[in-house]
Amino acid sequence: MSEIQPHEANLRTYLQVLARRAAWVVGVTVLAIAVAIAYSAVQKKRYSATTDLLVQPAGATLPGTQNTVSPTDVLTELQLITNNTVKGAVTKKLGFSPSVSATQVGQTNVIALTATAATPGEAAHVANTYAHVFVANQRQNAINQITAAEQQYQRQINTFDSQIASLQTQEGAKGTSSATASADAASIAALESQESVLKEDLAQLQIAATQSPGGITITSPATPPSSPSSPRPLRDGVIALSIGLILGIGAAFSAEYFDDKVYTKAEAERLSGGVPVLAMIPKLKSWKRREEPLLITESDPFSQVTEAYRSLRTSLQFAGADGNLKTILITSASGAEGKSSTTANLGVVLATSGNKVAVVGCDLRRPRVGQFLHQSEALGFTSVLLGQSDLQQALRPVPGTSNLYVLPSGPVPPNPAELLGSERAKRVFEWLAASFDTVLIDSPPLLPVADALVLTRYADAVLLVTAAGETKRSELQRACELLEQANVKPTGLVLNKLVRRSGDPSEYGYTYGYGYTYRPTPHQLPAASTNGKGRARAELADEQAQYRVR
Repeated sequence: MSEIQPHEANLRTYLQVLARRAAWVVGVTVLAIAVAIAYSAVQKKRYSATTDLLVQPAGATLPGTQNTVSPTDVLTELQLITNNTVKGAVTKKLGFSPSVSATQVGQTNVIALTATAATPGEAAHVANTYAHVFVANQRQNAINQITAAEQQYQRQINTFDSQIASLQTQEGAKGTSSATASADAASIAALESQESVLKEDLAQLQIAATQSPGGITITSPATPPSSPSSPRPLRDGVIALSIGLILGIGAAFSAEYFDDKVYTKAEAERLSGGVPVLAMIPKLKSWKRREEPLLITESDPFSQVTEAYRSLRTSLQFAGADGNLKTILITSASGAEGKSSTTANLGVVLATSGNKVAVVGCDLRRPRVGQFLHQSEALGFTSVLLGQSDLQQALRPVPGTSNLYVLPSGPVPPNPAELLGSERAKRVFEWLAASFDTVLIDSPPLLPVADALVLTRYADAVLLVTAAGETKRSELQRACELLEQANVKPTGLVLNKLVRRSGDPSEYGYTYGYGYTYRPTPHQLPAASTNGKGRARAELADEQAQYRVR
């Protein structure tokens, strides 16, 4: 098999993944919203009230310092407003520990103090009480600083008074020289000048202290709120929607990453090394019970699924226009991918187009194709190989479908691979190829047993059935590798059980094309051909124009 090129992700790839995994996105999002709404429903209502505090220059500042507010001052007040000292004072006054928070309003000097409580009135009361306690605390701190500064000034003034008095005493003492007396006088004058400056600063400080000493004022007292601050179902739902979408998309891509299954036509062709998909068969949703085989081309000849099998028939007839595709082997990578139903339904549409068709059941381990065509598996292919029955006796016409014959598998033998590779089996297939226009071989899957590889020696073409959403990527790759080792290249793939959620735009267009179904009236039904030959290309194209919307 040719080297498989790595898949390059692009925007379309991501959109296809989301389309294919939409259930994950929707499910996780709905779950997140439901959890948020349920959480809101059980929460008790809480109310929040806010008081605005303005940080401004203090009414009294030490001489020589700037009377302005810096960003650092606002941040400092934010730290102080919720410290343990203030909280303790508020708790003592209220009788309980309040729930508060403080934030700076934009780039301003305003601090928003928010209190949360069980009722609107209590929330406003807590916010206002907390604000007043904090303002009073800051005011007291400022007063304490002013008092300490006054005391420091007074101590310095007293020191100068003592020094001046000492110098004056020395100056009046007897025996002091005139030079010494002049020096003392100068020192007294200097001390008196410094003391005068201190007294002026002290006077300014005392005057400023009579004004508002604190730097915090209440600009907007809290009022009782009209609605609760929590829970808020609408807000919580929007937040849950956003979070749910993010988690859902993550879950979708995680599921895609760990999902090793084939979903799209492009993916199947890439994994098989370029083998073309000849038909995409929609999933038959009405088929509920696998133990009861349903031959859709017989029960509903104008259904979407039947149209897909007609498309497969046309692709094969064009591929074998030179007559070299007489015997077609139909297999799959693993079991339950739909190879037997594909074989039976393809046999019906080939026969109704005028071909004389033989369907051979060669799945000798789990025989099933005979059940689709209303025949018992008790007598069939193995009966002929073991000499227990004549070929003409085991080969039976399918009731209700002209030109279609089936050779069921027969009794299950102990050595299927050896029996299929025998000389007698070769002669049976040679006789069938000479007697029928088309021979369809229903084969076991490739990976579990070697039977299918043995049967490839009798086939002119190999169809590999792949179930969308079921066949693993590694299984499809391995099946193609096994065929390559046997020097067999599949003629084409059949993408079975296809659903629209696959996310491949080409498959969407294909399945949407079945939105219109042609159902002719009885007098319009074409007469069955009995010439035993395939239709000409023009006739096939004309039939496709009837049944398909392009």
